[in-house]
Amino acid sequence: MFNAAIKYTILSLLTLSLATSCSGNGDEAKARNLLECAREAVKAGDYERALTLTDSLKRTYPKEIDTRREAMHVTATANERLSLRMLETADSTLAVLGVRGDSLSRLVKFVSNPIEGYYAGASAKTADFAATTGIQARVSPGGDFYIVSSLPSSKGVKSTSVKVSCEGESASTASVPFDGERNDRSLGTEMITFMGVECEDLGSFISDFRHKPLTLSFVGERTLSVPLSPSAAEEIATLYEYANTIRQAKVAAIEKERLTRAVDIARSQAARTFVEKDSL
Repeated sequence: MFNAAIKYTILSLLTLSLATSCSGNGDEAKARNLLECAREAVKAGDYERALTLTDSLKRTYPKEIDTRREAMHVTATANERLSLRMLETADSTLAVLGVRGDSLSRLVKFVSNPIEGYYAGASAKTADFAATTGIQARVSPGGDFYIVSSLPSSKGVKSTSVKVSCEGESASTASVPFDGERNDRSLGTEMITFMGVECEDLGSFISDFRHKPLTLSFVGERTLSVPLSPSAAEEIATLYEYANTIRQAKVAAIEKERLTRAVDIARSQAARTFVEKDSL
């Protein structure tokens, strides 16, 4: 908010300076000079400055109808070209994310499930995971990252969360109380599913420390710690990055669609407000 306030102040001072430097006698001349400054900004590719100037013109000289009408075309043109520039960035972002997603997709596999399938590490043993002691990362088809923990009930931990430590630092999941569903202790195994924000910090931590020795702790009525294998850490880091890539690609696709509509609207407005003397 502080940076936004500074930016607004700078833009206001810039507009005032431009209004003063584009001097003229009377409101009509001042409004006309602001308009010409805005046109020059469009030609220079400074579309945000052009929009600031036309907005200032409309607010400062509401009675200069003819000049305001011409400014509408400048505004529409600046909006169109600014949206096109942003659209190019969105296209580039989507392309980069597509390449990253294709690369990561070779390191994961899709596992069919009667309830909902999911992605896991390419070498992850999903079928007999319940018979192991450890954690496994998974990603839903929609890109939601989650972690499943498994621990034999005979250990007597009655776990509700897990923690990973490395070199004096650590990250933990949220606590999921025993409920017989997401925290299940049937069939001789304690299995907990940590969803989304419950395991976001853990996924990020493992991704950052994946190449160092990690300690996994099951936390409940007591704590049991075991080493987290390098292969498990690498799989979790891969799935965490894969989920982030899917989510980012979705956001970028939505932004591209929004900008495409913005360009169409701005072009329509520019066509409606065009007058013969316009040269933008």
